[in-house]
Amino acid sequence: GGASFQGEVSMQECADGSVTGKCEPTTAQFNRWTCHDCKYDPTAIEDDERRLQLIPGMAPPPGLEDTPDTPLVPVPGSAGSTGTTASKSALIYTSLPRFKVTVSGVTVPSGTDVFSQPRTFILTSSTATKGVWKKLYQAQTATIPAPFPVDASGKAIIKTSSDDESRPLLDAVSRQAMSLEQLNTLDIEPDWCYGMQGPMYLVACAVNSTVYANGFDRFKPGQHAAPPPFNDRCMAVSGRCGHACQSSQAEMANCTADGHIIQSKLLGAILADKNQSTPVWLFVYVLLIGFGVKVVMLCPGIFSPYPHCRRYDPFLTEALRYIVVCVPSAGENKNTVLRNVVGAIGCMPKDCKCRYHVAFVDEGHRHEQKVMFGKLGDLVAAIPNFGGNSYEENVRQFFLMWVAETKQMDLQKLKDGYKGDVDADIMERMSGRLPLKKLKKENGWHAMPAGSLSALDQAIDALEEDLKNLKKEKKDIHRDDVADWEPKERNSLALRLHYLSRAKPQEDERTIKAQHVAPGTWYYRVPQNAENKDWLRLRQGAKEMVYGLEDDDPFMNNVPLRTSRGKAGGLNFVENYLSIYADAPKNLYGDDRDNAPCLFSICDARHQFQTDFFHTTIPYFFSEDQELNPYVAFTQCPQFFHEMQDKLDYLDNNNAQFFRLNCMVRNCCGGVSSCGTNGTWMIRHPEGDMVWEREKRRVRDTDSKRKSKEYVERRTFHESCKVEDTASSLQQVLKGRRSQFINRRLSYGMAKNPVDYLAAVQRWAEGGVVLSMQTFLSYHKGVYMVWFTFIFFLSFLFSLYRMVSATDTHFILVELGVVDKSMFEKLMAPVIEWLHDQYWVTNSEYFQRHPQLLADYVTMTTQFMIWVATLVLFLVLVFVVTELLKVIQRVCGLKMPCIWPDEMRWWGRLLISMDNLTYFLWFWTAFFWIGFNYYSVFAKRSYHFSSVGMFSFMLAIQILSWGMIIASSMRYTLSTSMEANEVISLSMDNIWRSTQLFYITAPLLFYSIIKGVQDYLRYQMYGEDISYWVGGDRGAMSTNLVKYWTLLLLIGAVSAWVYYIVAGHNEVGAFGSCLIVSLIALDVLHPCAYLWVGQTKTSDAMVSEMTWSQAFATRGFYERKINNLVLNQTVTGLFKWLGPAWFVLMPLLTLVMPYIGVNQAFMMVGSTTNR
Repeated sequence: GGASFQGEVSMQECADGSVTGKCEPTTAQFNRWTCHDCKYDPTAIEDDERRLQLIPGMAPPPGLEDTPDTPLVPVPGSAGSTGTTASKSALIYTSLPRFKVTVSGVTVPSGTDVFSQPRTFILTSSTATKGVWKKLYQAQTATIPAPFPVDASGKAIIKTSSDDESRPLLDAVSRQAMSLEQLNTLDIEPDWCYGMQGPMYLVACAVNSTVYANGFDRFKPGQHAAPPPFNDRCMAVSGRCGHACQSSQAEMANCTADGHIIQSKLLGAILADKNQSTPVWLFVYVLLIGFGVKVVMLCPGIFSPYPHCRRYDPFLTEALRYIVVCVPSAGENKNTVLRNVVGAIGCMPKDCKCRYHVAFVDEGHRHEQKVMFGKLGDLVAAIPNFGGNSYEENVRQFFLMWVAETKQMDLQKLKDGYKGDVDADIMERMSGRLPLKKLKKENGWHAMPAGSLSALDQAIDALEEDLKNLKKEKKDIHRDDVADWEPKERNSLALRLHYLSRAKPQEDERTIKAQHVAPGTWYYRVPQNAENKDWLRLRQGAKEMVYGLEDDDPFMNNVPLRTSRGKAGGLNFVENYLSIYADAPKNLYGDDRDNAPCLFSICDARHQFQTDFFHTTIPYFFSEDQELNPYVAFTQCPQFFHEMQDKLDYLDNNNAQFFRLNCMVRNCCGGVSSCGTNGTWMIRHPEGDMVWEREKRRVRDTDSKRKSKEYVERRTFHESCKVEDTASSLQQVLKGRRSQFINRRLSYGMAKNPVDYLAAVQRWAEGGVVLSMQTFLSYHKGVYMVWFTFIFFLSFLFSLYRMVSATDTHFILVELGVVDKSMFEKLMAPVIEWLHDQYWVTNSEYFQRHPQLLADYVTMTTQFMIWVATLVLFLVLVFVVTELLKVIQRVCGLKMPCIWPDEMRWWGRLLISMDNLTYFLWFWTAFFWIGFNYYSVFAKRSYHFSSVGMFSFMLAIQILSWGMIIASSMRYTLSTSMEANEVISLSMDNIWRSTQLFYITAPLLFYSIIKGVQDYLRYQMYGEDISYWVGGDRGAMSTNLVKYWTLLLLIGAVSAWVYYIVAGHNEVGAFGSCLIVSLIALDVLHPCAYLWVGQTKTSDAMVSEMTWSQAFATRGFYERKINNLVLNQTVTGLFKWLGPAWFVLMPLLTLVMPYIGVNQAFMMVGSTTNR
């Protein structure tokens, strides 16, 4: 910032022949100083003659060349000499004389630690090197002889090297030291050569030694110095100028007639350093983007969740047509499917007043599954209908016990994907035998009449025998295979069981798997007068479209047999089947229930609904006065894997932070997106709605060259991409409907291999990319609202950018002419005046030392106030328009010509939908964050921050961030504890795992963007079905990307510390960056170790049997040792607290290392998390 100096610095030549040896200054002008000769002889070998000069063999320094004005003295024995014995390579040149630097008129501060020992440095420059200032002293770069003064005959005029008193002082501190006396002087002894003849500027600069660490140990003789102004570092400064050691003088710029440098040229205005370097600007812009994304994620939390009915009552089910649990499965074994179906039956609502369906959707077309499903139906029928309870109550008791015995199974116990037979005790639970034993023992079933349970025992035996039968068989896969079960007395039980396996014909591998009728695809013909009841019969006539033999009957409509080969196609098949099933005359109620909506729950095969699932879920579809709420589209429960404890969930299979924090925030505006399984949808079809609908093809017709319309089967769930749940959620948001999040463990899942989970993460991201392009590049109904929200978000980011980069206080509405300029200036004048008059501003020592920065402060504050006012004005405008539409549409009953949000929480849901459609765009923030820290390790910083200011900033960020997490988590924890006496809270493990996921999924998101774009192009150009995937689809690539990426982060952290120890320790802030990259490496250590050695086949027993030579040469030995060292609860428990401990200590560390705050600020607001 510069020094405040009052005083003088002068330089004077010392007179020759001083008796005392001290400098007797003269008044001679600089250009009349008497210069002496110097000899440079690189052949001399005496150590005490070695000085600071050039390396032998290099060209002579500037100024030593032979010029007409100043000829070099010939060296005897050299070319042109008259014959002496001097060395051939010796040079003789003229040098500056002995002179004295004096500092006067300076007030000495009190105390011994300030200005205790002033220093003076002599700087030189030349007209030949404009703007380049060098210290007069040469750096000692090699042990070579130094120049020494000689007489006219070339003999040395200094004392011999044996006289230690004459040795020159090469110490930088000693050479520039000034004694603190009434008169401060610095004598430049002429017994060593430091200057050259010719035009020269000399500047004497007195500096304060206390402001330099370690007493000038980083000052090197001969180093370059910054050009004027010198008052940014000098307590006092003065300068001399002229043609040194020359009789003839010419005019020099910035030089007075008496040889002094004009003082005003040495001094100048010192501007405060600003952090306006490229890395800082880049960091700030990325930070603003992270802040904007964080606002989108947290903004819905300002609302209050929608109220709903609090208790289940059988009366509620009278408002529903039916309830269905859909169980889709493609490759799971019979035990896994049976566990799921048992849970689906066990959660049947008590005294249900509508029919309750359990539909098993066998996408694998496996006949053995159909047989097992039939055995289960026989078991339900064999449950006795007497014993003091109704048939329905006995069924509920049996399945309640069955669910309790099977809910904590896992895939290994059920041998799903594992070799071997199911253990006897597990089979006893799975077949229902153990639940029956417990019912006899605990529920009084032993008191039933003899023989009443024999049929049930036989049914259990048959089911157990079938479960042990591992034979697999497929029949007629090109035809639909359906089977229904209902109780003998239709009104004795609401339960209905359905085995549904839609046609899965073999398709020509040469053709595109299209979603429209084309050669190579299967289709069926629908007459123009067809009815819904003909649907299944018509599908039985499906056949393959053969090229060259196309069917073009004008009286028939060709309908694709499978528009989606994925999960969404199976869900839509079930939904269409059950709607037609309910329309059958025997299934009509004859009352309002025939036109009521249905509840459609999805339970993937590896999950199991618990018995209180619908008792909890159904009330969420009703208002507080028990009226069915048409605005509720679906409910969502979290996924829970009991075997994946938080501390062992290395890849975050539970997706805990999403369910336990993000969903809680999003639920405040009803914006939780469906996650497929554990979701329950309310579906209502208009009366008379057909199972077929017309849509425009994406591929042009061969003859007409146009995109014609064709008939397809009705699609309730989106079939356009792999994330049908997110796409269907978006569709409901655009219709103005909302969701309800139920934060309870109502479903128990069995976790797949964590490595397969990475493939799922990649698939979700890839589907999100496709859905984003399908949405933003289409003209579907309501998409304009998403565009408006996205444009608002971009405008918000632009406003942040303009606020931090603009240097004026212009109001954008003034620039657009919306607001009068004079009126705006009149309004802002008192605000600016008030800012100037603030006591802490006007009396600030900082602004007193830097008055020019006061204007910057006022501009910054004014810009922020204008930004806030503009944002508030816009939000108020949106609020007024939205509430006005609410009055028009909901109170007055008028309908607008287009759909537009009529409540503020609808805008919140649109923000969430936009976030779902764009979150992958910020994949690079993880790369930037990691790269920025490595840049801070290996590159020199060009920015500086106040430690107190950074401490205050980070403390505020920490309080706000952790306050939000704690408040949101406690808010729902207390709610669920009061409502259901169940607590699901966000643990430290969950936060740690989400941070890990932020790092490890960065390459997956980038890979997903590439594949998503490819999928969209195939979808749009060829009409290809991209809604499905096959086992292991891109899973190997996903795993390898994460494996090598995490390994690279670990190697990078080690490299950073090696560099720091070797060279980086001299750079400011490098230590803090090394700490950051080390924490990143520790965060990914567990996933990296798990992916590399977590699945090792080498056991501890095998290792114990190895000899040392075998162990040394066996890869499995190292894998097992690393596995035991890293993948254990002790290390996990230690590492999970590193992040929180770092967050607590980091604000304190910024007091001594403010650069840590810069690095960590991004992590607090820059990271984005999504599903």
